Amino acid sequence: MELVWATPDFTILGQSYPGFPILLWPSMESCIPANRFMRAYLQRGAIRSKRSWPSVGRALYDFFGFLEAHELRWDRARPSEESGLVAAYRDYCLDRIGLDRNTVRQRLLYVCKFYEYALDQRWIDRLPFGTEERAARRKGAFLAHLDASGGKVPARDVMPKKRRDLPKYLSKDEIKALLAASAGNPHHRMMLRFGLQTGLRLSLIHI
Repeated sequence: MELVWATPDFTILGQSYPGFPILLWPSMESCIPANRFMRAYLQRGAIRSKRSWPSVGRALYDFFGFLEAHELRWDRARPSEESGLVAAYRDYCLDRIGLDRNTVRQRLLYVCKFYEYALDQRWIDRLPFGTEERAARRKGAFLAHLDASGGKVPARDVMPKKRRDLPKYLSKDEIKALLAASAGNPHHRMMLRFGLQTGLRLSLIHI
């Protein structure tokens, strides 16, 4: 599989979309199912930020690459494998590759969305995963005492449980080394000190 990013020449209904993810088969032909899904999903009104594009593109690229490496078809798995196709990808990411649990959750979200879109388009007859009830945290929710769901919400059964990671901070030695490296540029040093002392996220610091 190949993942490429569109140039300004790529247009949809006359509108240019530079940087849009495009998935190609090894033959360099368009992976039509994945590309049609990405167009539908990423052009929704709820998604206005282009920051979502790389995540969705890489998730589909990684999943289809997994299928290609294991000689599996996304739409026509053998009956014994059909229900476990997405679960096998999940376990591969967690156990073989050792990806972070929340990274795997994000990728699986887009893979599941792709299959739900495929079902709506009638490309497949059933989803390769099921649903189950899971406990939901609603502490302090307004009118929680009237909630008849018993604190349960439906969830895709292939999704690993969400884990809340503790925030990561630089050590004192790392901060000293970072500031020392910027000593020759007052502008860089000022921006670094501002970011460190105000707790800015990395994506908001443009040096």
